[in-house]
Amino acid sequence: MNRFSPGAHLQVRRGIYDHHGVYISDDRVIQFGSGASLRDKHSTRLDAVTLADFEQSGTAVVVRHGYESWFTGHHPAADEPWKVIARAEFLLKLQPGLPYNLIGHNCEIIANMCASGSWTESYQVRRGFGVRAYASAATMLYVAWLGRRKLPLPSWLYAWVVIGSAVSIASRTTYNHGIKKLWDEIRDDWLAHEHKLEEDPRNGQASQRRHTPAPPDRTG
Repeated sequence: MNRFSPGAHLQVRRGIYDHHGVYISDDRVIQFGSGASLRDKHSTRLDAVTLADFEQSGTAVVVRHGYESWFTGHHPAADEPWKVIARAEFLLKLQPGLPYNLIGHNCEIIANMCASGSWTESYQVRRGFGVRAYASAATMLYVAWLGRRKLPLPSWLYAWVVIGSAVSIASRTTYNHGIKKLWDEIRDDWLAHEHKLEEDPRNGQASQRRHTPAPPDRTG
């Protein structure tokens, strides 16, 4: 008996990050980034592997969809399993040429696209943004505390602020730019495929076209 239902969005812990994929069967999990180390992932493509190869030494779990988080925001509901599978197989065949990027074009973004349509987000990256925001708030409180006591600012604080600000700007720019580049490359093919899914008889709405969510605007 299979542990997962076809179309499930899976994740498995790989050291400091979670690896994501779409489960088709125990013999077929579609993933992006393969099982390569982080330093080798830039040359990887979408591929299909067995569940055992996907998990390696870890244990896969189903990713939760359809809820709100105070920390990472909106997590849209997953679509019907057959749509999730169709999108994963479509992207596997399409093979977008954009190389893997840990921040801006990673396995979680691809898996979320398959699960929820045009929802291209990586909650791992967004959690990193959240941690950085809290660190910045703590730094401001610390500076205010020093100011109230008329104490000098420590020399390390200047480096912390400058480096932290540079990292925040670079990471957010990379994130938005990576998602925008992906949409620039696949937009027409993706939207045409989404329209085919909307007209599929399995929707029960073949005569009533639903609105396809527009890809996110990452120009800002």
